[in-house]
Amino acid sequence: MEDHHNLPASGSRRWFDRVLEWLFAAEEDARAEARGWQVHRAPNGRNRTYRDPRWDTVHACRDCGGHGLSPTDGAACPACAGTGVIRSATETAVPVADGWRGART
Repeated sequence: MEDHHNLPASGSRRWFDRVLEWLFAAEEDARAEARGWQVHRAPNGRNRTYRDPRWDTVHACRDCGGHGLSPTDGAACPACAGTGVIRSATETAVPVADGWRGART
């Protein structure tokens, strides 16, 4: 039996891949880029990774090691208010042109 997954792409398959690329760019990629997210496209053009760069500002609290509790008395860590995370920069609002808020499911 022939393995169809390893065959070179036919003309119709390349056309289909271009249509998928156009659909992603027209909808999901544009929505993510409007939010200021990073869009990484796989070389095959079919897979995407979307990332909000605001995650670069979130770090584990050094005082409590990211646990949210003071290591000396077990009370809520005053440096992070018991959350275990510190934001290194103030959060800035990202304008959303299409009205969507948060991640799309």
